[in-house]
Amino acid sequence: MNVFTRVFWSAVSLTLGLGVAHTAFAEDEDVEVALKLFGKQDIEQGIAKCRFSIWQHNRNPDIDRYAYLLHSNIGDDGLPGPARLKIGKKVYSLYELVQGGEPIDGLASHYLYASEDRKVRVHIELEDVNLQAGEFVIGKADLTVFQKGKVPFVANAKGVSGCSAENTAVAGSGSSGSGVSGGLPAGIPIGKENYLNDSSEVPYALIQLMQDYASDDCDVGGYAPWAGANYVINENYLLWQLPCFSGAYQASGVFAVTQNPPQDWGELLTLPNPPGLEGNQNYGAMNADVLGPKGLIRTTAFGRGAGDCGVYQVFRLTDGPGEVLELELLEYREKIDCDGNATEPESWPLAYQSY
Repeated sequence: MNVFTRVFWSAVSLTLGLGVAHTAFAEDEDVEVALKLFGKQDIEQGIAKCRFSIWQHNRNPDIDRYAYLLHSNIGDDGLPGPARLKIGKKVYSLYELVQGGEPIDGLASHYLYASEDRKVRVHIELEDVNLQAGEFVIGKADLTVFQKGKVPFVANAKGVSGCSAENTAVAGSGSSGSGVSGGLPAGIPIGKENYLNDSSEVPYALIQLMQDYASDDCDVGGYAPWAGANYVINENYLLWQLPCFSGAYQASGVFAVTQNPPQDWGELLTLPNPPGLEGNQNYGAMNADVLGPKGLIRTTAFGRGAGDCGVYQVFRLTDGPGEVLELELLEYREKIDCDGNATEPESWPLAYQSY
């Protein structure tokens, strides 16, 4: 915790220990926030494969009936859903307003949640984080609850963020003529998407690489509806998605890696082909969808505007030789017949699978 944060919290909050049993309340509930613990059996929608969970520091949610302070499931799009919090007898749904702070092992260190009416707010500061088997293990955190008209409540906590080793598989991709279904292995977690305000924020090294190696795939310097985005991988690397080509009904992007923060080095990530297809230096990721906590990137190249045919691929971010990052092809689906039946690309015929 930096000096500013310490001074701020010491001025506005009263640090209290959590109560016994399954409650975490102060002596006078009319003045203090009556924060209560809950168990995974109390989470109505269940615990998703990917989640952000914070529990009391001396509890174990796998053993103790009441342990959780706050829980949010992370959707397939990588975005957090409503967070569950209980005060007194009332359960609140809180929404993430912002995250930031100096990253710890690639994970943002500060989070702010609030109810829709802003009468309940929660600030979470992470102090100890370790990336283990595809998820961030939070060894130490402070959770502070603010409720209008009451004294803030501070709790010592632990938690996890991302996808656990037991739950890293995404839902089955379905099948169409292939009879194949199942989970996809997770890659290196990809941080939250940070949109660029202007193309001037793109490191020069990446622009030069696109001109040198991706000019066949990309309209470098041409019209693009957005400037691009970057994602924190860890304290050493940033992942970038930069506009490549914009067409009538679809667009592509190029993925690249730089140092964190960017310096004079960069590398474009190739999209490997399945065995049997010529070439391996593909750069344009069509209609890319980044599943951050899972470390996956999905691409869909439609054969025509009707969206009833094309190629669907899933890649995962992995460690390559020489301490670099690279993309590994997990799944390749192709629907050749443009028959007017626009089914989900995840259900197109499976042509290649590496897991």
